[in-house]
Parts: sequence; structure tokens; C-alpha cells
Amino acid sequence: MTNRTFIIEVKEDGVSKVNKYGDKLHSLIDDLGWEYQRMGMSGRETYDEICHLLGMIPEDEVYMEI
Repeated sequence: MTNRTFIIEVKEDGVSKVNKYGDKLHSLIDDLGWEYQRMGMSGRETYDEICHLLGMIPEDEVYMEI
């Protein structure tokens, strides 16, 4: 088992600092957006919350209106 440290520093203007694992995680979450329409309501809410935490979308918006 390998320990990994994920660094994603989010500032008001977006993601400003990541390490290679943080960058990969950010990319995977972004790619997961392609499945947004297939997700259930709970999955979409969770995805939106993750995107809010990472500064990928504004706090008052959802990834996609369905």
C-alpha cells in the first residue's frame, strides 16, 4: 500500500496550486461531468458539491440544468 498526498489549494479565483495527484483527481472529477445526465439526483447533488468545493462552478450554480 502506497501513501499518496493530494494537494488542491482553492482560492477565490479558482484552483491555484496542485500536485500531480491533485491534478489527476481534478481531471477525473472534470471527466466525470460527462456522466452528469446519467447520475441520479443524489449523485448530481454530490457532484455539484464537489465542484463547488474545488471552485469548478460558482456556489449558486449547478453543473448542468436538467
